Amino acid sequence: MFGKLLKNDLKAQWQSVSSIFLVILIISSAAELFMAVSKSQIALVLGGLVVTMLMLFACFVIIIAVAMMFSKTLFGRAGYLTLTLPVKTEKLIWSKTLSGLIWTYAVYVLFFGAMFLWLYQIGDVMGADYKDMADQLFTLLFGKSISTLVASLVYYLVWFGILMFAAVQCMYLGITCSNVKPVSSLGIVGAVVIALAAMGAVITMTGIVTKGIPVGMVVSLDSLVFTSNISETIHNTENFLYSFNFAGPLFTLLLSVFINIPITYLVKNKVNVK
Repeated sequence: MFGKLLKNDLKAQWQSVSSIFLVILIISSAAELFMAVSKSQIALVLGGLVVTMLMLFACFVIIIAVAMMFSKTLFGRAGYLTLTLPVKTEKLIWSKTLSGLIWTYAVYVLFFGAMFLWLYQIGDVMGADYKDMADQLFTLLFGKSISTLVASLVYYLVWFGILMFAAVQCMYLGITCSNVKPVSSLGIVGAVVIALAAMGAVITMTGIVTKGIPVGMVVSLDSLVFTSNISETIHNTENFLYSFNFAGPLFTLLLSVFINIPITYLVKNKVNVK
């Protein structure tokens, strides 16, 4: 049942977000074609910049789109139909949470992918100094071996996915609270304040847990070590690049799941559908 619910949510929401992905596809394709045909170095720089800025703009648009879809389908006129479906409220909330996460995560990953591709493409244009700086940046982020590259990339993708999950949950909590008295009198301001406060609380508590539980992975130029004491391992590691804490992402994930509880309770018992 949940699978069908999620599938229907994605299908219905696609009508709203498809225009965003269509614009991204058209402009990105046109820019890449222009860069491939043109022999001008300026065209290469500007074309990649246009694609990157487009992706950045899409990141803001998708957040607004996801927020509006959640608000309209649960608290607008469509809410009467949604809340009368023969499905538990928690399943409704989880379906909309996961579908919202899928859209936002996809657009943000496209943005970072476009940005790194652009930085790579303009390496020859900007000169040796820039290329050396870019190489150092990529080495700092991913190391020099296949193992460090794969491990770092997986960690970045998973950690970013968890952060986006937390952001979507906090946004949904703010929207839900803005439909409950007395917060409803504040309108969108109340939703934004609560969402930011919830996200701030998640980040603060995650920081405390990260310091208290130093379990994770230490990465050097060409190797990685899984450890229960990051600080000690860093001290004993040559060519140290960076470290990843595993407790932080796991705790953020747990907090994000927990946020679903007050959202479900408020939707069940306190929300007034408009």
